[in-house]
Amino acid sequence: MKLLQKRDLILAAALLLSAAAAFGAMQFARRTPAGMAEVTVNGEVVKRLDLSKDTELTITGSGGGTNHLVVRDGQIWCSEASCPDKVCVQQGKKHLNSDTIVCLPNKMIVTIMANE
Repeated sequence: MKLLQKRDLILAAALLLSAAAAFGAMQFARRTPAGMAEVTVNGEVVKRLDLSKDTELTITGSGGGTNHLVVRDGQIWCSEASCPDKVCVQQGKKHLNSDTIVCLPNKMIVTIMANE
């Protein structure tokens, strides 16, 4: 008696292929260019930004620290920050749906999202 029949292998391959296709489709849909950025400080929404409109603004964090955000050419990034480690500045430009920019010392999070 064989442990795996030919039809069992075909079924397993078909299931794996279906799962890979579904995963790929979800990743493709999630990683599309987005149109909005939501800025939160300490969990509270403080600003919603349209990525199609170039702008610059300074966000004041919950402890008084600041982050300078730049929106240009459909992308957003943190150009300056008062925090000691500057991880938020090093994260670079973001424009894809569900991308984030995080500054833990200032408790600021920028979440990129699709237009509402």
